[in-house]
Amino acid sequence: KVVGKYGNGTRLSISRSGNTILLNGKKAGDKVYLTTGNSAPAFAVKGNRYRGQMKLIPSAWGSGVTVVNAVPMELYLQSVVPAEAVPSWKADALKAQAVAARTYAMYHKNGYRSSGYDVTDDTRSQVYSGVSSETEATSRAVRETAGEIVTYGGKPIDALFHSSGGGYTENSENVWGSVIPYLRGVKESYVGNPWTKTIPLSSFVRTMSNYGYGVGSLKGIKLSRLRIGEAHRTSDRGISGRVKTFTLIGKGGSRTVPGDKLQSIYGLDSTLYDLNVKGSNLIITGYGYGHGLGLSQWGAEAMAEKQGNGRDYYKTILTHYYSGTKVEKMY
Repeated sequence: KVVGKYGNGTRLSISRSGNTILLNGKKAGDKVYLTTGNSAPAFAVKGNRYRGQMKLIPSAWGSGVTVVNAVPMELYLQSVVPAEAVPSWKADALKAQAVAARTYAMYHKNGYRSSGYDVTDDTRSQVYSGVSSETEATSRAVRETAGEIVTYGGKPIDALFHSSGGGYTENSENVWGSVIPYLRGVKESYVGNPWTKTIPLSSFVRTMSNYGYGVGSLKGIKLSRLRIGEAHRTSDRGISGRVKTFTLIGKGGSRTVPGDKLQSIYGLDSTLYDLNVKGSNLIITGYGYGHGLGLSQWGAEAMAEKQGNGRDYYKTILTHYYSGTKVEKMY
């Protein structure tokens, strides 16, 4: 039933009493939809404007209210693509991002069902901020790929993407521990500039000891050399060269450290790195940004710059990064 009608510019205070939603202090029900009946951006929440409907429900945790933007897929993507890619990129790179984002959303539909929504608006799912991020170039990429998704065996894939592969993407088992047939490491032409982090050795040894990797006075670090853009066959690195483990050797023995543990401790951009001791410092030199699985966004742009603007080249980009897949129009 309709519990209220409000004019343009009305400011609504949303609160909760038990499992009942209150609008400006008035009881409205345990699930309330705010709607205008058109696709214009009608609602503003915490400074962002949104299309579609607003669903108000009691939070699944605590005593608050969860505000859900219920919006059609294609309008959702008009905000996601410019938030995840650079709007000035080549059209094929933007189209590849649009299809990947659509596929990811379709695969993760009902991902937060117990909380009342499909996906979050941050990097746990995909970045989404409503109308404010929309651009003409990215909206065009969404429109021109409408309904297209990446499939493997006829089903939508978990279309993971990351900022930069640093010259080579990674096999899923070296990041997640399980083999996903379409998330295979592939070579890419984009490497990007290296990043570095310098840590005093005394601080490094102390920190590693605090995390359970104490070896006493450090004698050496065992890690095979990184070769950018080459498939690696060593046990301490993944196929891309991302560090699986390295070993600290000291007077008190040796300890094997997971590569992503060092990334977590020091906030490294990726696990595609080398370790070098220079004087009294440890120098970490790395490449890429993100987990290294699936589509490399800067790699996609490099492919589009080099070969783009051909007929449907974005599909070539997608099937390069997602092994054994197809791009299909599902609706």
